[in-house]
Amino acid sequence: MKIRNIISAGLVALMLAVVVWMLLGRGNPKNAGAYLTRDDPTLGVTDLGPRTWQVIDVHEHLKGDVEAQQLITAMDAFGITRTCLMASTIYTLTLNPIYGFEGFKENNESVIAVKKRWPGRFCAFVTLNPLDDGNLELLKDYVARGADGLKLYVGHGASTPKFAFHSMAIDDPRLEPIFAYAEAVQLPIVLHVNLVKFWDELLHVLEKHPYLRVDIPHLGLYKDTEQRLKRLAFLLERYPNTYTDVSFGHPKFQLDGFEVLAKNRSRSRAFLTSHRDKVLYGSDMVLVPTKDEPYILNSLRSYMQFLEKERWRCFLVPSKTMYGMGLDEDTLRHIYEVAPKNFLLLDEKGDLPDRSKGWPIPRLKVPKPAIPPLDPAMIPPLKNSAAAPSAPDDTDRSELLQVALRRGEGGQRDGQA
Repeated sequence: MKIRNIISAGLVALMLAVVVWMLLGRGNPKNAGAYLTRDDPTLGVTDLGPRTWQVIDVHEHLKGDVEAQQLITAMDAFGITRTCLMASTIYTLTLNPIYGFEGFKENNESVIAVKKRWPGRFCAFVTLNPLDDGNLELLKDYVARGADGLKLYVGHGASTPKFAFHSMAIDDPRLEPIFAYAEAVQLPIVLHVNLVKFWDELLHVLEKHPYLRVDIPHLGLYKDTEQRLKRLAFLLERYPNTYTDVSFGHPKFQLDGFEVLAKNRSRSRAFLTSHRDKVLYGSDMVLVPTKDEPYILNSLRSYMQFLEKERWRCFLVPSKTMYGMGLDEDTLRHIYEVAPKNFLLLDEKGDLPDRSKGWPIPRLKVPKPAIPPLDPAMIPPLKNSAAAPSAPDDTDRSELLQVALRRGEGGQRDGQA
């Protein structure tokens, strides 16, 4: 039965990949402003300048050694020196709605094993089911055995008939020991938060633990309006160890992310430039056997093309020329190198802290600058929030999957993980 389910999940994934690929080739008409009105035929899909950076990818998922070896080949092609691996549930890896929040302990062991096999190339971020007892002791055990960080899915808007990622509030008392421990030992957390839905919950946690070392991935799903970007900027500026990353996940979300930022390129470029010390490079491809080498190469390259070039051709919409960010050299260096090193607390040699012997770690000092009391007036307001677009993971992904199969449309596949 288990093998049959895995095969079924693989077939569904393959069917959706084909459907989504066909639809992505046209782009979203609402984001037409992301593209040049006249195509530039001199630009190719694989155009990319010389690689001069030591890139760190802070956000990736994979199943095991096979995918890790495949990823290393692609990393070498683009100067990516290290990738942070997020532990995943079976559902995240297969999108099969028969699964709940399960299989994550096996994947925790997988990412730790991958990190130990290639210690200079990977970081291991384990995950926990917030509903389980004994999570603090379990997390400490993982850290003692080589885990470098924690991936939490509370704050994620997706669900299936069997479970919801947001199984409790981010500021639920049951998570308090985890946040207190992570802040005390400066353990990095990648906390998927849909800020559209769960802003208040996250703010409560950050006010209680202002020095928490946390990455809010996918720009917090706050990329689509000026007011939302200002609120994300508020978090990055107020809390010294709060970061965000530029990964967008599944190709549907990846293209939407590129298009929204490109359509509003002046404000997007200004945000990335002014917060370059808090913006991290990430890809979030969710590598499973259905993701082949060309897809991995194209996806990693596309993020770099988007950040580096003013005009480029995306492999997801090869018939059009898209605007890019055209970021300056110093901003790129911060997003690729400086900010990830600071987030992960890498030393001068680029090595991770050895947490196996406990905390504090000799010679590692983390500053704690003073933070003024929070005045609600400090928080940028959301204007016309009722008319603002909703975040893409607000809809149940299993429902979208079924709709996609019935209509032949591109629904949410892996989503943003």
